[in-house]
Amino acid sequence: MKKIVIISALLILVTASQAQDTIFQYYKGKEIKTLLGSGKPGGRYSSISLGYSIINDKQALVFGHKISWLVGHSMGIGMGINGFINENHHVEEIDKNGFLLGGYGGFCIEPVVLPSFPVHISFPTLFGVGGVALRTDEKDREIGDPIFEDSEAFLILEPGADIDLNLTKSFRLGVGVSYRFTSPFELSSSEDYRIDVKQLRTLTFKLTLKFGRF
Repeated sequence: MKKIVIISALLILVTASQAQDTIFQYYKGKEIKTLLGSGKPGGRYSSISLGYSIINDKQALVFGHKISWLVGHSMGIGMGINGFINENHHVEEIDKNGFLLGGYGGFCIEPVVLPSFPVHISFPTLFGVGGVALRTDEKDREIGDPIFEDSEAFLILEPGADIDLNLTKSFRLGVGVSYRFTSPFELSSSEDYRIDVKQLRTLTFKLTLKFGRF
C-alpha cells in the first residue's frame, strides 16, 4: 500500500512539473497575454492608485500617480508622486481638532516577473523626498488660511509588491502592499505633543489602475 502511495505521489509531482514547464514555455517569449483580449508590444504607461494606511494611529487615505517607461516589458522606470491624509481627530494635548497630511515623490523602478502571463507579480519601489504637516481646524483670523502647527521634510524609500492582472492590451489592474522607510523627523506643536518618524513607517494596502502600452 505504501509503495502505491509513494508511486502515485511521484507521478503527480512529475505531471505537475511537466504541466508547469509547458505553461511556462507557452508564455515565455510570446506577446503579452491578457484576460480580455490579445496584447501587442508596448513601452510606457501611466498609473493612478488609491491606498489605505494607518498613520499616527489613525486611518489614512493614500493616493498616487506614476508615469513609467518599460524596458523589455519587464522593467518600469519613471517618476511617481503620492499624497496622504489621516482622519480628522481631537488632539487632547493641544485641545484642538486636526489631522496629518503630506506627500512624497521621486524616482521609481518596477521589476515585473513573467509579464507575458495574464496574472503576474511586480515589485514597485520609489525613493525620493517628501514632507508632512500637522494641520488644525483653526484659521488665521486676518487672512483666513488654515493654521499648520508644524511641518517637516524627509527622505523616503518605499518598496512594494503587486499582483497585476492584464485585463486588456492597454489596461492592467493591480492590488498590492508597500512599506514606507523615512529619514528621521519630528513634528512638535507643544512640549506634550510630538509626532516622530515611526508614524509614517507603516504599511499601505493599495489598488492601482495602469493605462498604456505594455
